[in-house]
Amino acid sequence: MTEKYTIKTHPKFDREMSRLTDKCSSLESDFERLKKVLLLDLKRGNHRLTQDTYIQIPRLGRDVHFPVFKIKKFRCKEIPKGNRSGFRFIFILSRKHHVVYFTECYFKRSNKVENRNRIRTVCLNPEKYFCE
Repeated sequence: MTEKYTIKTHPKFDREMSRLTDKCSSLESDFERLKKVLLLDLKRGNHRLTQDTYIQIPRLGRDVHFPVFKIKKFRCKEIPKGNRSGFRFIFILSRKHHVVYFTECYFKRSNKVENRNRIRTVCLNPEKYFCE
């Protein structure tokens, strides 16, 4: 029997989502749809994700023992650009704990990249973040 994954979010992720939802009111329901698709993709792929949709972030350091992914292709109902809406979601996949942990969301800007310190902090304390 395959274990079901749970989705958890970092407190800073929740604040970022709240701020972005003020700008795009459909973002919350769009994100709910994304979570359902992500869980379905994990189930179909036998705990693996395809690189065309979920881009694994390389070179995060020796401290990071979990795969970390960025979602670039995200469809937002209010933005008429298809899956090129400009929203980015970063998550850590813990197969051991069966948790998908979203650490960050932001709207793409030319100089914006993932917060590697936040990722390292979560990865160094898996019991705190994944098991609560």
